[in-house]
Amino acid sequence: MRKRPLASACLLIVLFFYFAVSLLPFSPRGLYEGEKRKVKVTGKVYQKEVRQQAGQAVRVLYLKNLSGDSPPGKGALCYLKSGQAEPEMGSIVTVEGSYKEFETASNPGQFDSYTYYLISGISYRLNQAMILEKTVGYSKTGEALYRFKAFLSRRLSENLPEKESALMKTILLGEKGELDREVKELYQRNGIAHILAISGLHVSMLGMGLYHVLRKCGAPMKVSALAAAILLLLYGTMTGFSVSALRAILMFFLHMLAVMLERTYDMMTALSVAAVILLIGQPLYLEYSGFIFSFGCVLGIGVLTPALTEGKGAAFHRKKKAPARMLKLFLSALTMGVITLPIYLWYYFQFPFWSMLLNLVIIPLMSYLMAAGILLLFASVVFPFATYPLGHMIQGIFKIFELACGINEKLPVHMVTAGKPAFWQMVLWMAVLLLVIFLKKRLALWTRWSLILLAVLALVWRPGNKLAVTFLDVGQGDGIYVETADGSRFLVDGGSSSVSGVGKYRLLPFLRYQGTKKLDAVFVTHPDADHCNGVKEILEQNVTGDIRVCCLILPDIGKEARNDAYKELEDVAERNQVPVAYISRGQRLQAGGVSITCLHPQKGYGAEDANAYSTVLSLTYGNFSALLTGDLEGEGERELSAYIRKQEGGQIQDTGKYTVLKAAHHGSAYSTPAELLDWCRPYYTVISCGENNSYGHPHKELLGRLADCGTDVMVTYETGAVTFETDGERVWVSRFLQE
Repeated sequence: MRKRPLASACLLIVLFFYFAVSLLPFSPRGLYEGEKRKVKVTGKVYQKEVRQQAGQAVRVLYLKNLSGDSPPGKGALCYLKSGQAEPEMGSIVTVEGSYKEFETASNPGQFDSYTYYLISGISYRLNQAMILEKTVGYSKTGEALYRFKAFLSRRLSENLPEKESALMKTILLGEKGELDREVKELYQRNGIAHILAISGLHVSMLGMGLYHVLRKCGAPMKVSALAAAILLLLYGTMTGFSVSALRAILMFFLHMLAVMLERTYDMMTALSVAAVILLIGQPLYLEYSGFIFSFGCVLGIGVLTPALTEGKGAAFHRKKKAPARMLKLFLSALTMGVITLPIYLWYYFQFPFWSMLLNLVIIPLMSYLMAAGILLLFASVVFPFATYPLGHMIQGIFKIFELACGINEKLPVHMVTAGKPAFWQMVLWMAVLLLVIFLKKRLALWTRWSLILLAVLALVWRPGNKLAVTFLDVGQGDGIYVETADGSRFLVDGGSSSVSGVGKYRLLPFLRYQGTKKLDAVFVTHPDADHCNGVKEILEQNVTGDIRVCCLILPDIGKEARNDAYKELEDVAERNQVPVAYISRGQRLQAGGVSITCLHPQKGYGAEDANAYSTVLSLTYGNFSALLTGDLEGEGERELSAYIRKQEGGQIQDTGKYTVLKAAHHGSAYSTPAELLDWCRPYYTVISCGENNSYGHPHKELLGRLADCGTDVMVTYETGAVTFETDGERVWVSRFLQE
């Protein structure tokens, strides 16, 4: 770094930003008390797009420089009501709509919409917005670029099928509103979603392409560089300046500046300067996966690839024979896997194992795809007859992409689900990479790769010597995860009546965060939707997904009590090759020193009310114990109390035997009676319910009984996920939203 003083200085500035962001966290809530109320917002239109919602095209405005009586914030996302006239770019508008904050993550692994949009300069959204006022003045350049983009978008729609048209709009124009969700998820699962972002390849083809064309046409070097820089600025403005685009365009500007000043261009210095410029504008980019991926990959290519393909013991790189070239190409691909592995695990908890080799096919084809797309747009205006072969070429390349992804997903170890690494593992990883980079000339190539292999093993290792019980925030519903010291994993319920797609957006992300590859058993206490609709989503992905369910366990009730919802659960399990078992009073499951005993219902129990036959589980591990009560109430609670009296000689004793109680039926007034509380006397009580739910849970009557009991009460919509870790003696409690 002594040869790069500017890069070294920029690195120190980046480290300063990192520690500032880490030590001074922002508050994710409390922007405005007007949730769901109609508000007026005045701001400047800086971006427009069309998004698909429930099969309908909705126009969306991005506003900045909010003023007047607008709710506080940096920017607003406005979903216009149908029929509203579209304002011009750069105009000042006043809109009125229903205010809504973005959702903050309340569970480990859950996507944090609030932080994502805050990093992008958006503080809240307005639904069904109506434009009340609009200024006459606007940005003529901005509006002209927007209309040119719309013109290009129409040309792609006219000359390509719907799916391929949406993909090309995303790749060339940065329009993601029409992108097919299944295709997007296919690319994400296979580690090639980066091709959907405006990045260095666009800069290379457009900016450097124009520069070289002008130079060959005899234009002066400085004029060519300036023209190329202006083109990239206009292109970035038109496509919306994503983080990867900003990084690539800033580096290109520095390259052209070096050309105009007749100085040597250094990629690593340009990368460092670009990082500092972006972080000055938004320090929270250090929390954003797109920023880390974009800069991390370029940094890896510039620094780590030479360290793992050249130097001592790498004489093959000087040979020009095909085997030597293939070996170097293979090691370069492995190096990209080394670079992206920790980033994938930190943000997505999984790593598409073969993506590094798949990209050897995808990335070279991307140059042809983009060239074909640009030529198609040109031909659609000048030579319409030439669009036919170009369109077929584009379709063919996309078919190759899908075919390659399909083959990739059938390979063994397609997806490595290792969970989120601990901070010390990331530090160890970085230390090994720095060691390999600085000792490149002293260590043999095989030694460097051996160190990398050890770092990989350390990164994916998940030590487990404790029991962990997590009560997830699933809104109005239940979801409890149990992981034993020996790595056995169980789920007790998983559903919600207030969170749409609770399995996809809360349960599965949490399981991946934990590094869960299989669930040894999933207990469903009863078949109400707020306890099992997320479980169904997990069962549906059992054959093709990345998390396998070994067994579904249902309450062993009488045939007459098994309603349609109960039978549907059995059918879903059967369709997805999940064995079904049944549990009743006295049956026990043991794993890793943990004993899970069923206290209710008795075998063949015939209550018609699903809540009455809700499974009650008693979990014990050393001195730790938890009572999981589902939605038990009414007749079922009386039956359980009678059983406890019988076990204790006719009278329920004040035993104080439970560490944790999961309050029954989300904290309803008549569940968890005083008699049951007197028996279990829990140190902690968790109430799982949604904020502002229509049932009024938790009811004040129950809260009063819990206060009299002296238990520490935690409500999931206030605390987020609550986790109890124990070694059988000590207990550690963590609350996701209050840490």
